[in-house]
Amino acid sequence: MGLSMQEKKALTREISKRYQKAGKKEKTEILNELVKTTGYNRKYVLHILANWGKTVVANIDGKTTRLTATSSKRRKGGGRKPKYSGDFVIALRRIWAFFSYRCGKILAPFIREQMHFLEQPFRITEKDKELLLSVSPSTIDRLLKQDKKKLALKGKSGTRPGKLLKKQIPVRTYYADADKKPGFFEIDTVHHCGTSDSGEFGL
Repeated sequence: MGLSMQEKKALTREISKRYQKAGKKEKTEILNELVKTTGYNRKYVLHILANWGKTVVANIDGKTTRLTATSSKRRKGGGRKPKYSGDFVIALRRIWAFFSYRCGKILAPFIREQMHFLEQPFRITEKDKELLLSVSPSTIDRLLKQDKKKLALKGKSGTRPGKLLKKQIPVRTYYADADKKPGFFEIDTVHHCGTSDSGEFGL
């Protein structure tokens, strides 16, 4: 079983002290050893060992700040805020339903061409309007992925096996030459019922 992330960081921290004081030959040996032990990329390990614990003075927003190279935990809630969320996604879902649940490649051009008709009925704000006019087809599909799963058909066949006659119906294991002649064919029934087999529909 390999080392955990915490164990790898602790090992790197300890070895970096020895690496920075070692000679050229010993540094190569230490580097090879750490790459083999941790599985890290060689260039990444080289950078970490060479810079761990070193302090750099930087000017940030007019203030002199001392930055120390070390490993730290990622802050929760960091990163860039999502561009497409909230009211935008709600408006996109409504427009998607209005255009009969089209895919992103079809829906994106529809939105761009019909935006002047969609603004008022769907109460689209100026901010969401800009996003709708610029959103890519792939992003539309990604944002609606979970909604599409809810609409997916649970079963593609309305046929049910007959338990009583199952053993009485012969199973064909070969095809005679006569079956291959023109005029011989077999058919199966298909439900033309859309997403629901309730009510009346064609077979």
